[in-house]
Amino acid sequence: MTENRWEILESRVTNLEKQNRWLRAGCVLAGLVVVCVLTLGASKAGNTVEAQRFVLKSAKGELRAELTALDGDYPRLSLVSPNGEYVTELSPLGVSVIDKALPGKLPLGHFGNTGLYFTDQRGKVVIEVGGASVSSSSPQIAPIPEIAIFNDKGQPSWRVP
Repeated sequence: MTENRWEILESRVTNLEKQNRWLRAGCVLAGLVVVCVLTLGASKAGNTVEAQRFVLKSAKGELRAELTALDGDYPRLSLVSPNGEYVTELSPLGVSVIDKALPGKLPLGHFGNTGLYFTDQRGKVVIEVGGASVSSSSPQIAPIPEIAIFNDKGQPSWRVP
């Protein structure tokens, strides 16, 4: 009979060990659920992303596009060519194409509220359509309807009002 008691006791201990494993797994799972609810519930899902600058890079880590504020006021989207030489900028002031290899500060071409102009390799304006303030002696608030071609010295060599 003592052998029978040992078998009964052994079967009861085996059953308790199984229940203990299930209880331990259940407690771990409940703990994970509580942690997830607390951490995920603390953050609210929103539909707004705020930043001062967004940068798009290629797989090689090279800059390809940038969305930023021009002088802190005007939004500007800059798109960089694959070789990095040319940059196209779009802003409320207009559209510009810039050649980084050229020493001039003016873009190769610009189309904005003062007209359309193209520059040479030195950054000097060579053609102007729409009368940007470059060709007039005083700054213009609104473009005047004209087409001008400039010489090497920056003086208008041909102009049509």
